[in-house]
Amino acid sequence: MKNPALLCICLVLCAFAGGCSVGASAQLGYTQMAVSGDLGLTTGALGVPSSAHQDIESAFGLGDPQGSPYVRAQTDLGFAVLTGSGFLFSEKGTGRLDADFGGISAGTPVESSLDFANAKVSMSFDFGIGPVKVSPGLAVDVFDVNFRARETSFGNTEEVDQVLFVPLLFLRAEADLAGVKGIAEVGYLKTPEVDNAEAEVLDLELLAEVQVVSNLSAFVGYRLIDLQGKGDSDGDSFDIDLQVSGWMIGGVLRF
Repeated sequence: MKNPALLCICLVLCAFAGGCSVGASAQLGYTQMAVSGDLGLTTGALGVPSSAHQDIESAFGLGDPQGSPYVRAQTDLGFAVLTGSGFLFSEKGTGRLDADFGGISAGTPVESSLDFANAKVSMSFDFGIGPVKVSPGLAVDVFDVNFRARETSFGNTEEVDQVLFVPLLFLRAEADLAGVKGIAEVGYLKTPEVDNAEAEVLDLELLAEVQVVSNLSAFVGYRLIDLQGKGDSDGDSFDIDLQVSGWMIGGVLRF
């Protein structure tokens, strides 16, 4: 796994901790994320046909929930809200290929591994609508995805290793109801196909917070990332259609 996504997380949290003018909060918790979807890899730069897509569960033996630390920080500037969050997980599995995967033939038993990291940074602008605060804005999702399949008999290996920076149209909504603070965030972008490369990302995050003492709250939440992308890398073509989803729980410290 490369460093940009993790470095981005650290920089965002450090910047928010020292840059608050109205109020700030930091969240630390635990999340269990599971991956589903499919993945394709072909030799050459001619694209991945639909017949070469591999189910991430049956072909590679991945998809069980994986635990991960979850971090999130937020700064309220009065006119805008800056938010950053991040998590990462790793998973290993074994499977049998449904189709050719790069230079590994269909039907071959493989050992697989996935390292996945995400950092999200957003800036939104507040508009009050009765009891609900709606905040449109912009966000950037950074994905660090390293997937490797290794042939168990001869050790031949194929790999998809990508760091993706995806700008998103972003909408945040917040409301306080009966002592529970609810937050919903959604980001989306679909890029046109250029030189056999395109991407589509949907990022949904739901949080509920309950105050425990004056500056400490507890939260639970849910995250869904739908990441679709294709392109060329090192002379091979890849096609990613992954869904990463799971729940979160932890604490919120307000400054």
